[in-house]
Amino acid sequence: MKLHPTMDIPSHLVPYARRVALSHYDIFYYDAGSATAPILLLIHGLGDEADTWRSIIPQLARPYRVIAPDLPGFGRSSGPTKGYSLTFFARTMAEFIGKLGLPSVTLVGHSLGAMIAQRLSIGLPGVVQQQILIGGCLPIKRHFPRLEQWTLLLPGIGELVLAGMQRSQELAFLSLQPFYANLYALPAREQRFLRRRVWARIHHPIQRRATLSALRWLAIDAVFRCHRYLDLVNQCPTPTVLIAGEHDLIVDGEMIEATEVLLEQHALYIHLERCGHMPHQERPDQIVHLIAELVPSPLHDEYQYLHSDS
Repeated sequence: MKLHPTMDIPSHLVPYARRVALSHYDIFYYDAGSATAPILLLIHGLGDEADTWRSIIPQLARPYRVIAPDLPGFGRSSGPTKGYSLTFFARTMAEFIGKLGLPSVTLVGHSLGAMIAQRLSIGLPGVVQQQILIGGCLPIKRHFPRLEQWTLLLPGIGELVLAGMQRSQELAFLSLQPFYANLYALPAREQRFLRRRVWARIHHPIQRRATLSALRWLAIDAVFRCHRYLDLVNQCPTPTVLIAGEHDLIVDGEMIEATEVLLEQHALYIHLERCGHMPHQERPDQIVHLIAELVPSPLHDEYQYLHSDS
């Protein structure tokens, strides 16, 4: 069954908006930059959309080709009514990569998107050259949900919690507070965007279902499938960069540290000060600078030369 969510597109990203039909779903995505440049595939996190990268897409599009999809069921992509498992997301993104004919990519994933990126690198080792995981990684050791998460995990209760947020736009906006080191320190335009966007999300029945379904599947993975992921990650030599904010209240920091230890010489762990779970929104210039250092591009030096002060 195809369901087509509707959500506005930020004006500066309109020229990059695209849509592609996969075997079961239509995927909305942004495609910016030179077709001959190295490819960055940006994968957003749980309950989010490709617009989470809105502050860095224009900058990254100068030295790279940047592709950022809405995951199925989120934003403007269609999706099923249930079954949003990590395997489902990884298979859909693998089909997306094949449909676009992308021969080689660097994956940049955030939160759930980091987990999807890592799963893709295991399944597509010849295509994924490098992965940059922001605020997330596969659960390679058992992790039980925190007490405050259980209200969303319980069938029926989670639906009531999200429905309750529809009573107040301010209440919906405040639900974002744990994801940022300081939500009110963001630029005013960012706060206005997030206030409108979170309000749209909680009134979006498809995205609400996708969010709760994915959250519940992730809880199952963290408790029952961690040993399987441990084996898979241990067999994956893809160069990996792990990025986490010092005030991240969402991601399990010990899981990221364990991943760095497991991958040994294949991993680099970068700890960012003064940001929470959303470094690409809280410190966009720093994330752009890090990616430029980590992912070689012949266009990067050319851009720096053309835009130098000299």
